[in-house]
Amino acid sequence: MNQKVTHRQMVLIIMLLSITGTLLQPHTQAIFYAEQHAYLCYVPVVLVMFTSMWMLGRVQRRFPDKDLFESLVTRFPFLGRLAGFMYIAFFFFVFARDIRLTGDYVSITLLETTPISIIVLSLIVMAIFIVRGGLGSLIGMVELYVALFLLNSIIVPFMLIKQINIDTLKPYFDIDYAGVGRGSWYLFSFYGEMIALPFVVRGQDFKTKSIFSGTVLTALLMMLIVVETITSIGVPIASRLVYPSYELARQLQISDFLDRFDLALAAATLPCIITKIAFDLYFVCWGLKRMIPKVSGKVLTGPIALMGFVCAFWFFRNAIQLNRFTREWTWIAIVFEVIFPMVFFLFLRPRKKEAQHAAHSDSGERAPKGKQHGQEREQQSMESEDQTDEKPGDQKRRDTLGGGNLQPS
Repeated sequence: MNQKVTHRQMVLIIMLLSITGTLLQPHTQAIFYAEQHAYLCYVPVVLVMFTSMWMLGRVQRRFPDKDLFESLVTRFPFLGRLAGFMYIAFFFFVFARDIRLTGDYVSITLLETTPISIIVLSLIVMAIFIVRGGLGSLIGMVELYVALFLLNSIIVPFMLIKQINIDTLKPYFDIDYAGVGRGSWYLFSFYGEMIALPFVVRGQDFKTKSIFSGTVLTALLMMLIVVETITSIGVPIASRLVYPSYELARQLQISDFLDRFDLALAAATLPCIITKIAFDLYFVCWGLKRMIPKVSGKVLTGPIALMGFVCAFWFFRNAIQLNRFTREWTWIAIVFEVIFPMVFFLFLRPRKKEAQHAAHSDSGERAPKGKQHGQEREQQSMESEDQTDEKPGDQKRRDTLGGGNLQPS
């Protein structure tokens, strides 16, 4: 049974899925193509993803007590399982990419002498223990670390006042729309990973208000980070950095006694990234449990994590190849983040009998108490009339067969 998710938790999970990967890698490509207007790259991405999430929200309203995995399997046993396995493979690749991306980030910026295999293995062990706690432990970590990340994001602009140069945003209105479109292409696949949410959340918890709040808040926060990067570092340097967000953190300095404030920011950011990796692993295990009911998701956690460890080094030889693959990866992400939601919106509907039964049950629940009591009295009067119409012989025969009046259970 899916755990109940509140509006606040939905918003924080959407922010977790969209921020962590986007914060590390694709900002460089967006700044390279859109230059000083890179923050505008989020506008088309938000519009497309809100439309996709809204369509999935409408689909979820048709199956209020089920997640999207369960809805697909119960409605279309073969095609639903096929689509479910495709999403599982998609997010398994995302899991392998995220652990390799995080391993490279930690190895380059924080632990230069530690082998990357040891770093990635440590990340996987932490993800396994988080996933074994279920969705509740994931939500608890999301509420703690995403809130801490939001607090840091609000404080950082005030600490960058001395380094900010607004002139780097000029010309303000001479926008290269082609460059903005290309930058949006690189951001889309990372930002659109919020598409995983309806697969693990019940339909009655997946609400349009949460979708709108999560997507808009995430976009505004990421636009703020891009503007801070451009105004403090500059377009020529930021467009050639591997991790511009880390370089932005290195610009922070509190007086003369704390010139490595980037370590404090990393201590708040890395738990969010690890939680995102755990969510990827949870999605794969949960999906396999839904597709194959006899399989235990907890038993699969370890083997799938180790397989992801192997695939992370098998798919990508180095950080440069991982960076360049973003352009081709967007073609694959569009299928799962745009095309499939459209197909589900058009064709994934409950059967007519189930819909009629749900409508009758809803109407029965919404009926006033006086009307319900009136219906019960009418039914009792009809039963008494039927009993009076029966012949005495029939009554004796029914009593001998163990009939008689039905007693309330």
